[in-house]
Amino acid sequence: MAFGTMTSRVLGQLRESLLAAYFDKRVTDAWAAAFRVPNMFRRLLGEGSLSVSFIPVFVEARHADNVRAQNLVNSVYTFLLLILGALTTFGVLHPEPLLNLVLDPAYIANTEKYLLTLRLTKLMFGFIFFISSYAFIMGILNALGQFSLPALAPTLWNLCMIISTVLPHDWFPVLGDQLAWGVLIGGVLQAGLLLPALIKAGYLPKISFDYKNKDFQKVIRNMGPGLIGMGLLQFTTIVNLRFASSLVEGTISYINYVDRLIELPLSLISVSLGTALLPALSGFLARNERSKIGQTAQHYLELNLLLTMAAAAGLYTLAEPIVQLLFGRGKFTPHDVIICSQILKTYCWIMIFASGVRVLTPAYFAVKNTWFPAVVSAICLTAHIIIAPLFMAQWGVHGLMISTIFSATLNLILLLIFFPRFVSVFNYKGFLKNFAIFFLLAAITGGVAQSFYLLRPFLSFGFFGLLLALSISGGFALLVFIAAGRLFGVTLVTEALTRVKRRFVK
Repeated sequence: MAFGTMTSRVLGQLRESLLAAYFDKRVTDAWAAAFRVPNMFRRLLGEGSLSVSFIPVFVEARHADNVRAQNLVNSVYTFLLLILGALTTFGVLHPEPLLNLVLDPAYIANTEKYLLTLRLTKLMFGFIFFISSYAFIMGILNALGQFSLPALAPTLWNLCMIISTVLPHDWFPVLGDQLAWGVLIGGVLQAGLLLPALIKAGYLPKISFDYKNKDFQKVIRNMGPGLIGMGLLQFTTIVNLRFASSLVEGTISYINYVDRLIELPLSLISVSLGTALLPALSGFLARNERSKIGQTAQHYLELNLLLTMAAAAGLYTLAEPIVQLLFGRGKFTPHDVIICSQILKTYCWIMIFASGVRVLTPAYFAVKNTWFPAVVSAICLTAHIIIAPLFMAQWGVHGLMISTIFSATLNLILLLIFFPRFVSVFNYKGFLKNFAIFFLLAAITGGVAQSFYLLRPFLSFGFFGLLLALSISGGFALLVFIAAGRLFGVTLVTEALTRVKRRFVK
């Protein structure tokens, strides 16, 4: 599974590097802004509330009766089609109200950029229909223990985007159209790849809607608070888009590139571990093994924190050379490299807290508690909306990033505090002890990564010299991280690396 995730993320990074090189900031800002709205609905309906509400009930239904599970699949997918059909129609025909809501008046006042954003939004909005179908199918396959193919499917989308990016600009009436078509075609291929596996599993949905189905009603009841909770989490990205659109041209693109850089290690670590977590926790509940939910969730949380803290330290230390290596060419100027690397230094710490939330939230959902994460998300979003403008007035885009990190940190802390009350047991003493050790290991890793700056003679060889210097310093930091972990008796270091290696090889 991690191999598929890693392949997709590497191709995604290549996609962003090509975007930065081939298109100016006006086009990349417009594309990122236009893609954000349908992508939010995709995460909300496909990978968000519906998915996490559906999986536990599907596991329970399948444990009892295959026919019962099939009826649930039919009703939920038909319901999803109705919602997606309405959203897609609205988004293709009249996206103006949505864009006016998520973009700052200063952005809208730039008529040329706004009209391009509007055009791309209309072209891309159908993406949510195909990609949400993919996410629903992925949820079924994950619940059946199939992870590799769903994790590999996004590579098709990224390949379509890469091809569309390098196509001659004069093939399209408006610069940027090729990106929108790449999104749509990639979405179709990504969903289509999973259909044979779904048919083989025997759970191909049929258009059949039984609103009286008790399992369906249970999904909807769980989905309500979950929709609010996941919606608020996704709405944070929309809030950030509006704030970023009030700043100088290129800010939206910079944030998008930094997000991709952070998602590369975060997906390998958190998503590869966390995607398998919800079905496993749901299985514990179905077998009345609730105590194992807390033990497993804490174990996954500590594995995530161990690796993300070290990765964040490495990103902070090597921010500028990493940005230079991945983006420093074409229309992405040396000034852009400096600005983007500074944002990365500020924002890289989000991965620590985001990975924790990604582990703990499914634990709440697994025990059918979707309302508390929703309350926590509402509190954190409110705090972010209040704090962000104050911080931005002082530090610009860095203030926005700091406010986002604060919101994610508060989210993780609240989920941790109330975990024993709503989910299962949690060993706080052991967790805090391990967290302190992880912090020390991260500091050592970041310090050793400074060895990059001793390799400056290699930098005269351009791209390959920079790649070699980063590889040497990064590899050295990884070896020291492993050695220090074993020296301190952190068995999780060996386990975490073994897990990542095992999943990557698969």
